[in-house]
Amino acid sequence: MQRRLLMLSVVLSVIGFGISGYSFAHHESFVSGAFCNVNDSFSCDIVNRGPYSDLFGIPVALIGMIGYTFLFAGSVLCLKRPEDLPARTFLLLAAAGGLAFSFYLTGIEAFVLKTWCLLCLMSQLSIAAIFAMSAHARIKMRRRK
Repeated sequence: MQRRLLMLSVVLSVIGFGISGYSFAHHESFVSGAFCNVNDSFSCDIVNRGPYSDLFGIPVALIGMIGYTFLFAGSVLCLKRPEDLPARTFLLLAAAGGLAFSFYLTGIEAFVLKTWCLLCLMSQLSIAAIFAMSAHARIKMRRRK
């Protein structure tokens, strides 16, 4: 069970990286976000190219790519060293940081911009699932010790 959850965490990290990569390409105008510009309530353009799409001059999507890289590395490390408590702790803390940042961004979408980005929502689901799995794996390991 633990191994399957970690494998799923690896897969979700790759998916999250891909979503963030596409968002970054959209932010930089390398690709169109037309498929996720449904209406005023669901618009990647408003979210991903607006005033909140950068943090200290760094595109939020690039921060996501970096975060998912850490989550991928942590998940692979936990797979290779299943009894390594610090590795599990690292993965949990990285996922918690990503989830907290995701909540912040969701708040901006909901209360400031009043519009949703479908790519962002997919990324938020991915990080929430990685956090839940890493928390479950870390708690299970702690109980065995």
